[in-house]
Amino acid sequence: CLQIVISRRKRWHPLGHYLHHLHYFSTDSPVRFMMYSEAAAAFISLHSDNTVCLYKGVDHKQTLMTELPFLGLTATKIPGCLVGWGPGPVCKLLDSELRLVKAAADALDIHVCKPAEHSWDLVTAGVGNVYILLITFLKNAVPYSNITAMEYCDQLDCLIIANQKLSIKVWGPDWALRVTFKGHDGNVKAQLVHISASTTSFNVTDCIFLLVVLFSVPRCGDIFFSFSNTGVDFWTIRTVYNLHCKLSEDKGAPLRQIQVSNFSPPYPTRLLCLSSDSHISLLAAETGAILTSFKANDRILCADYCLHEEILLALTEAGTVLQGPWNRAECYHPQYQTAPGPACCLVIYSCLADKQRALEDWRRLQEGRGSSHRNNRELSDAKNKFLVIIGQNGGCVSVLTIDNGKILLRTPAHMGLKVTALQAYPENSYLLSTGRDLTVVVWSVYPDSERCLIQHLTVVCNQPQVYLAALRSQLAMTFQEPNSGSYILKLSSLLNQEEADYLPGERHSDHFTGLCAIPELNVFVSVSLDKTVRIWNEENRLIRLEVELEDVPQCLAYSGHAGELFLGVRGDLYRLRCAQFLPKDYRERVKQPADSHLHSEASPTAEHWRADLGAPAGSPPGGWGRVNVEGRAFLLLFAPGPGVLPWKVGSRQKLSS
Repeated sequence: CLQIVISRRKRWHPLGHYLHHLHYFSTDSPVRFMMYSEAAAAFISLHSDNTVCLYKGVDHKQTLMTELPFLGLTATKIPGCLVGWGPGPVCKLLDSELRLVKAAADALDIHVCKPAEHSWDLVTAGVGNVYILLITFLKNAVPYSNITAMEYCDQLDCLIIANQKLSIKVWGPDWALRVTFKGHDGNVKAQLVHISASTTSFNVTDCIFLLVVLFSVPRCGDIFFSFSNTGVDFWTIRTVYNLHCKLSEDKGAPLRQIQVSNFSPPYPTRLLCLSSDSHISLLAAETGAILTSFKANDRILCADYCLHEEILLALTEAGTVLQGPWNRAECYHPQYQTAPGPACCLVIYSCLADKQRALEDWRRLQEGRGSSHRNNRELSDAKNKFLVIIGQNGGCVSVLTIDNGKILLRTPAHMGLKVTALQAYPENSYLLSTGRDLTVVVWSVYPDSERCLIQHLTVVCNQPQVYLAALRSQLAMTFQEPNSGSYILKLSSLLNQEEADYLPGERHSDHFTGLCAIPELNVFVSVSLDKTVRIWNEENRLIRLEVELEDVPQCLAYSGHAGELFLGVRGDLYRLRCAQFLPKDYRERVKQPADSHLHSEASPTAEHWRADLGAPAGSPPGGWGRVNVEGRAFLLLFAPGPGVLPWKVGSRQKLSS
């Protein structure tokens, strides 16, 4: 969705993809028409008193001495030339300085003029006619009546026309009618084709912006404008989160797990993604490129990846551990006794005592890529330890070697009940486990000791924990009580087990779907079926920001730097850089990368239009301009009226507001 809702209490505001206001220019005369001219490298506005203004910068507006009586201007494919048209049978070719080059003879009435996509032709429309005009001013007329706005969509190869009968029609090749929209209270003054994946609408002053989904295709960002009787506004669309990797087909399996392997350079950052259909993908975090993927025949419960040893482990529902890279097709069955039962959760614990040796070993692995053989001696290091820790159905936690699954230690846990989840924190030398006994156990890990796992602390919860995350000595746990409608995040100190109180009005309104910690910011992040991302400080208070998503977030993980999160949405991987929207004291804690802007990258002219909010626009607004947002296609309409009218493409039915 495209919306921003600001709280009057100034504590925090929900935030989603939204229109960002760049600047406002007042005008002495109402704007009649406006466009961007590549030839002039500026926006050009024509006014009711026939004056002409150029906008070349965020603080620069120039009024020309030239007066132009045209209804509008249209760019041509002749370098440096424009066409001025209307009112009536007026059509003239102009140079880049808006001087007359040639006038058309015997032109028909023109109310709208657009360039053709694959030729030098112009498509014009007026009272009783639509015709194709060559630059040589040859015309081919097609009858139509009372046109008020027109736009051509090259991606769909269709022409979108609005008329005085208060309808909008989409025409295909050979003038085949595709769809008709009705419901406006006033004439459509302008319309705009744009990229999007969802239907929504929004108001700006007294103008209706009507967005209709047409299709989905990647595009770059850009600036667009609106104008009114008193001024011109420039806008862009900022996206809070963006598609990072397409993992599924349409309506693909949801993502169940995102695991990040993040170490300091020269190590790359890797992402492990597990879908509910047991499809596992290993990605390059920076680019989103899929490095390898595998779909298991059996249901996969969880997976983990060891970057230093380039080993990927996946645990099946039957308790089998599959080991990759998958070109070796290896797997092993841990040596279980009958009593503990099969494994039901798994995690890799990496202890790097000799970081230089670990780096050298990793580089040797890169040099030997493509080889089907691995020296097992590389997996056994006197200083660097890589352990596989599994939780079992019969209430045991076991430690295994990563190379062959040999059991080093097995210890009872959770009163003999099922171990439901494991999380490793090697930087703090501890492990967390949860179980059916409604407790969280903190384990101290000693990789060099024969007794490598020792139970350190038990946190009694008295209800099932859904998700948990740790931030040094602080533990965050989510609980949900569907019968009472309570979905609670609790923070507990691992030093004294004191709990931080929460405010009922700040909690999620539906089931949790994920939880993680951002150490740089000392915050926890939660996601929920209520389609929001919420950020909590160490006192369990919501930090101003609530990010609203278009769809349900299925899981999330912290990327390891710059306050960046990875989300599973609709089975695909999305990236959200939340630090930019946090309060200033939080933003200063992280070093943003050079490409950390959350809005789509704009065309070169966009750099001149970034500014703080200006004065509000007058009313009623109108006008048109092109705007592009990555991965989205919108039909954007401007029309006078008191309300918001959302429509769905392919249907003639107006949706409820």
